[in-house]
Amino acid sequence: MKIHRFATIALLSTAVAALAQDDERRAPPVEIPDFSNLDEYIYEPRSTLRFGFRYISGAKTSFSGQGRVPSADDPSLSVGANLTRNYHDGSVKPDGRTVARLDSSGNPVIDPQSNSQVFDAVSPDGRTNSWNYTNASQLALPGYVAFHTYSADVVDTGVRQKESTASAGMDISTSRDMGKLFGGRIPWNLTVGVSINDIAANTADKVRASLSTLTDYYSTFGRTVPDAPYSSPSSATTNVLDGSGNAVLNADGTTQTVTTDTSILIGNEPAGRTNSTATDDTSVSNRWKVKGAYYTFRAGPTVLLPITSRLKASLSLGAALVYSGSSYTVTQTLTPSIGNDIVETGSNSAYKLLPGLYADATLQFDLTDRTGFYAGAVMQSSGSYAQSVETANLHYTTKIDLANLNGVRAGLSYRF
Repeated sequence: MKIHRFATIALLSTAVAALAQDDERRAPPVEIPDFSNLDEYIYEPRSTLRFGFRYISGAKTSFSGQGRVPSADDPSLSVGANLTRNYHDGSVKPDGRTVARLDSSGNPVIDPQSNSQVFDAVSPDGRTNSWNYTNASQLALPGYVAFHTYSADVVDTGVRQKESTASAGMDISTSRDMGKLFGGRIPWNLTVGVSINDIAANTADKVRASLSTLTDYYSTFGRTVPDAPYSSPSSATTNVLDGSGNAVLNADGTTQTVTTDTSILIGNEPAGRTNSTATDDTSVSNRWKVKGAYYTFRAGPTVLLPITSRLKASLSLGAALVYSGSSYTVTQTLTPSIGNDIVETGSNSAYKLLPGLYADATLQFDLTDRTGFYAGAVMQSSGSYAQSVETANLHYTTKIDLANLNGVRAGLSYRF
């Protein structure tokens, strides 16, 4: 009985499984999703990077001020014996003459420590053998040697102007598409950029100055002074001759020589001192020099005007901020009637922030969908600033004007 029961259950299970498989075969197939109604996604670049150069006119500079060219020498007091006195065309120093020290028997005294002969300074006689001069005009007054120091005060009130040379510098900018104006006909974007350019102005001119000359006169006591340049003490070496005029030889066969003191003695203090002043336009020349660079940061809207599918024009107008750094140097040169030039130099550095405006007009040509090149005109105005050199002897000011600059820019572009 149990066998029949299990057989019946197995038969029913097999029949149900067969029916299920038959229903599965008759069921409709699973459908594949249809994606044909979806929009295709394509990335369109909306930003542009431009990298190139900007060639722009130079800053306008003006120079003014006054100064002093001091004497580089110390003539000391007009009275006082055996003082060191330095001049522009020579010097007079304490007497250096000596005389051998003798014992009571008239024999030279020998220093036991150095085993050398002892010398003493000669008794003061108002003269010195230690001096020098450089120019024949110093002997213009017979019987005297004249020594000079020079200084000058610039009294010129004129203003010199010089335009800095134009410069080419790096220029980089980026812009972002912002949509279209006037009903979708005129595209526009927002542009930011930075550029760097040089400041270089250099000019020189003669300036009106009051020239001061100090002159000290020293007596030669009737002696003839050797031709300039001459330095004392001086000496000369000559051969020793016998009675027949033949050279006397040493034991080793060399010629015997003798050294003779040829020093010319002059007074060891000035016989007189004079001071004179004259004003002229030729003795002093000034050189003014400004050198530096400035960064221009700019931002503003740009309107695009398509010309063809690859060529378009653009106009950008906005705000600019200039960071300028410059070095200002003034050199005064006094050219006296005797001797080398006397030079006085001073310098100063300054850093300034200047607000301003800019405008760019550009033609853009696209080589591909992403790359191209551009060229156009630029204008910029960022005001001006003053810079001074202030020292004990220099009081000069320059004005650096960065208004009304113009030039060109060009380079490559890349859309991303």
